[in-house]
Order: sequence, then C-alpha cells, then structure tokens
Amino acid sequence: MVEGLVKRTPLYETHRRLGARMTEFAGFAMPIQYSGILEEHRAVRNAAGLFDLSHMGEFELRGSGAPALLERALTNSATKLAEGQAHYTILCAEDGGTLDDLIVYRLGPKHFMLCVNAANIASDWAQLSSLPRTDAELRDISDETALIAVQGPRAERILARYTNLNLTTFGRFRTLAVTVAGAESLIARTGYTGEDGFEIFVAAARAVELFEGLLDAGKPDSLVPVGLGARDTLRMEAGLPLYGHELDRQTSPLEAGLGAFVKFGRGFVGEEPLIVQRDHGTKKHLIGLQTDDAKSNARQGYRIFLGDRQNGLVTSGTYAPTFDRPLAMAYVDTPLASGSVALKVGDRLEVEIRHRKVQATVVPLPFYRRKPQG
Repeated sequence: MVEGLVKRTPLYETHRRLGARMTEFAGFAMPIQYSGILEEHRAVRNAAGLFDLSHMGEFELRGSGAPALLERALTNSATKLAEGQAHYTILCAEDGGTLDDLIVYRLGPKHFMLCVNAANIASDWAQLSSLPRTDAELRDISDETALIAVQGPRAERILARYTNLNLTTFGRFRTLAVTVAGAESLIARTGYTGEDGFEIFVAAARAVELFEGLLDAGKPDSLVPVGLGARDTLRMEAGLPLYGHELDRQTSPLEAGLGAFVKFGRGFVGEEPLIVQRDHGTKKHLIGLQTDDAKSNARQGYRIFLGDRQNGLVTSGTYAPTFDRPLAMAYVDTPLASGSVALKVGDRLEVEIRHRKVQATVVPLPFYRRKPQG
C-alpha cells in the first residue's frame, strides 16, 4: 500500500497503535485485521466488535423538496419513513442497473441523511446532483463525519453505559441524535454483520475519543477492534450484498433478490426497466452455494457450470468461520437466458477452481441468521 496516495480516516493513528495490518480500500487506508480475521469474526458472533467505518460517505439533504428528490432518486420510498426511522434502498441508473446501495435516515420532516459506499461517493453525488430539485439543499458531509459501529450480542449492553437512551426499546432501523461518551452523535440500530448492533455517526474531530473510550470500557464484555477482513466474512455469512460483488452497474436490484426494497408506482429512476423484469423475469439470479468437499473455496470470478455449459459466475466466496467451511454467492442464468434451466436449493452444479471442476450444491440464502435474544 502506497500510503501517501490514499486517504486516512480520523482513526488511522489509532489503528496503527493497536497493531492493525493496513490495506487500501476504496481509496482509504483501512485496517484489514488486528488480532486475526477468525478471532475477530468469532468475537462479533459471540461477544462484540468495534469497527471504523469512517471511509463511508454521508450526504445531508434538507428542504421542502427533499422528499420529492428522494422519491425520484431511490427505489424505496423515503416519504414512508417516520422521523427517527431509516431503511435500506438502491440508487439505480435509467436502465435499472445498480449505481449504489445505501441507507436513508429521516432526521426530520424535511431533513434526511444518506450513508453511501465509499467507492461510490463521487458517482452517487453526480447522480443525485443531476436530478431536478426545488428547495432541496444537498451537502456532502463525508469529510466532516466519522462512523463507528459496535456489533454483536453484547453491543446493547456496552453502548447502554454511554447514553441515557433506553436501548431495549430502540428498535431495528431506528435513529436518534444522542450523546455518546460525551460526543454529540447520531445513533442507528443498523449494521452489516448479521448481528445486533449500532452505528454511530459523530464529528470527525471526536472519533478517536469515542472509539478509544468504547474500546476501553467494552473490555469486560470482550469487545475487540475488528477490521475489514472479518467484516467481509460476517456480511458473507449473513448473505448481505457488497457493491462490486453482488451489486454493480450491470446488475439490477431484482436480479440481486432485493425486490422487497423496490416500491413501484413512484416514477423513480430505472423503474420502467425494473417493471419489465418484475413482470417477465430476469436473466440471472443470485444463489448461495457450498462446495461438496467442504474444503474448496469458490472465489469471485470463478465460473459456474452445468455439464459443459457455463451457467454463471461466483460473486463472493470465502471460508465461513461459523460453519467451518467455504461458502459462496453466485449469479446463475435463469430460463430467460438461452439454453439455461431454473436452479433451486439442493441442485448440483460445478465450480471451476484452478482449472478443475469441483462439485457444489445450491443452498439457501442467507447462510446465517442470528438467534433472537431473550
């Protein structure tokens, strides 16, 4: 990594002091791991992990025209959100391809925040800025905002020490401005790990104080810092899409199995092509798979075969610590693609791994669902 050519989050020196192995990701110097990916993964599944997500982008949108702009821009209806709610949504191109997936937070009747993927900050800004708007002020607040996440079954207990908010009644995808460890913050019960947890938006200048304070106080609950390596294995087990893998400009949200987040009849960008897909089907769809030998790892870009015919490509694949075996997600052709057949859970296929075809089986997504607490 040529560190002089990449951006640094406010927590860069903290990561170095904690012994993190750094890597370049989406133009930022980010921790890939601290103690090790397996150890960090298991900590989040069994206790709690602390993440620096300050590379993510944030846009603020205010004004009476803000709801109308979001109705035009996004597949999910932001006008349906009550104040203090958030939801997942997709930003599409005119042809229905995915420009980004993101979360929208409604902070007031005419006040919203969007959290976007780091690699797509510039393109998302260009897309939103290009749409007609009246009385809707759009600001990029990414550089002044840090994002820290506490994830895992002990996340609520750890964070409860730092806020007077009753977290037991603070539901999933709720958001509220509160004070956390003395810092004015926006807290949301969201995450990208498949576990319960919270994401905390805070001024960049307060990020180190908040991160180190949480890490120190969380030690009795086995809270550990977690890097991007375990973040990826956690999201993979939970079947959560990653832009550049399951989502890209050539893939629609319907092909990715995200139809629940597409609300038709609103005239959003890309709606007409998606209506065609909804009514007539897609040419590919996302599946989960596991190699039958429980050892071979099907990685991104590896080819899927049915007999002698290539039928798709792996989008994400990794060793899954919770299952002690490799798992993968892949796009396979549907009957709309010439010569293809419909694949369902339990069907067999082959993955080409290092020029050798390995037997694999279609399995349900997500691979992992956390057990309800209490």
